[in-house]
Amino acid sequence: MRKLFVIIEKRMFSFLLFASAVFFMLVVFEKTRTGLAENPFEAAIQAVVLDPIPGDFTLYLHFFINLTLAWAVLKIFMASAGLKIDNFFTKNFIKQHVIIVSRPAKNSNQELKNIHKMMSLAIDLAGAIASSRKVVLVAEEIDDSQRAILWEKGVRVLNYTGNFTRLLSASGAAKAHTLIALCDDPLDNIAICRAALSPTLRNNNLQVRCLINPLRKKHLFNPEEYFEKDTLVRLRIFNQAEMLARKLFLEFPPDAAVAQTSDRVHIILLGLTATSEALIHQAVKLGHFKSGKHPKITIVDSDIENRLAQSSAQTNSVKKWTQIIQCDADLELIEASKIENLLSSIDSVTVVYICSNDEIINLRLAILFLEIMEKNIGPNKIKPFEIVALDPPGGTVLSDFYLYGKNAGKFHTISLVGIDQNIKKSVLADSLLSDLDDNVSRSLHESYVEKDLQMLKNNPDHKVHTYSVPWDQLPENIRNANRAVADHFEIKLRAVGCKMVAKELGKEAELDTAEIEQLAYMEHQRWWADRSINGWKFAKTRDDQKKLHPNMIPYSELSEADKQKDRDSVLKMLDVVRSKGYRIVRSDPK
Repeated sequence: MRKLFVIIEKRMFSFLLFASAVFFMLVVFEKTRTGLAENPFEAAIQAVVLDPIPGDFTLYLHFFINLTLAWAVLKIFMASAGLKIDNFFTKNFIKQHVIIVSRPAKNSNQELKNIHKMMSLAIDLAGAIASSRKVVLVAEEIDDSQRAILWEKGVRVLNYTGNFTRLLSASGAAKAHTLIALCDDPLDNIAICRAALSPTLRNNNLQVRCLINPLRKKHLFNPEEYFEKDTLVRLRIFNQAEMLARKLFLEFPPDAAVAQTSDRVHIILLGLTATSEALIHQAVKLGHFKSGKHPKITIVDSDIENRLAQSSAQTNSVKKWTQIIQCDADLELIEASKIENLLSSIDSVTVVYICSNDEIINLRLAILFLEIMEKNIGPNKIKPFEIVALDPPGGTVLSDFYLYGKNAGKFHTISLVGIDQNIKKSVLADSLLSDLDDNVSRSLHESYVEKDLQMLKNNPDHKVHTYSVPWDQLPENIRNANRAVADHFEIKLRAVGCKMVAKELGKEAELDTAEIEQLAYMEHQRWWADRSINGWKFAKTRDDQKKLHPNMIPYSELSEADKQKDRDSVLKMLDVVRSKGYRIVRSDPK
């Protein structure tokens, strides 16, 4: 019924306005022509106030005027009673739905003012999820056009300004499957998630997702300081920029063109934003390649030195594991000559991530890079590279150009709710609702737990590791560590000319001793960098409380026993991947 109302609202007004205008002009003309009115002004007044005469156009004019009034009543109904009806049905009848809550920050803190508002993202995400799940979007206010679009997609919209406990009741949280807190202020997200996990809600199956911005605050966030331990199994802390960076590395890997060579991976980041900052951290965690060279990251934006100094991307661990080049330029005014200078670096560019929060700027830069690359490809000129443009929440121009512009399909677009306009590859929906992208990392963890428990059976004195628990009971930072292992596996495979395919495809590749050793070296580098960015340091004696570890040294300096642990880790990963229905095959040299 709501969709029918939306269609009427969208299509009817223009039709009624046109029809009323046509018949109004006909009535004025007819009354003037037949002498019923002395002039068009008098005829216009008669057309509106006098009863229709059988056989003239006044009857039809009054009909369309009445329809227009009915349309106005319908619009008022949708904006008031329609929302109340949504509220009533949500609270009492729908079940297993997804609730998305978004509120503006009321804090005057300058840091909060600089955070990108979450409302556009909440609207985009609600529309994306609605194709497969029932969705309720809770917001303090939403304009008529946005509400109409959401209703057309099947999203129920609740305008609510009360406290969080009553909000949960109004949105039917007692019967919901998932709640996603997307408020601007992280404290609001924590508060609503706490309320959602309270026993008073009487929904012990509700899955709760809590957004923490900015990224540096998320890295320091300890859920156990805010939530009871028994509720952590249903809670997931996330940062949208971090999730987007992870997906960017998986879908458009920076090493794809040079994986088996000694060439350095060279990433160009246009725009120093939350997403590009997260990409830098992702490069620290996953930028460990066959060449052994740290990835080079050229960051382009205005006032880059001061902004980078204030960013968590300028930590000691980032400097240690990447080579960052600063390029000061206004993205709105940057010219082709400046870009050509960037591309003339000794280290050929392997991928360009365009990450500003303005889709028009991103579109302009994508076109500029394409034109330069197409003009300069050839012998002794620049090598082809991938161009990926961020499509910010609420954007429409970039996605439209990707589909229909003259360079359609020649570059890539990515947003939190779709990749290359494919909504089924939604970054947020996949990660927050089903954790489908965690299949391998979950299985990898389970294999480690199984091995740990088996060691206990063989040796009663063996001390079981603290994190030898089911995946759902792991702290988020440990889950992220497992995800990093899984995400880096495809980088390892590319280094030895292999890839993962479905089990029924291709011939299983047998990796030789040298290849296993290569992968073990890369795994150690990845582990070392991951520990480093999480605050661990070298010490001769291990101390988990102080984050000290004796193996934070080059692979060549490890004992044979510790090298074997890395080799075993690689072999275990191969077994896990095969158990998940994949086969490791040699890549086509072409």
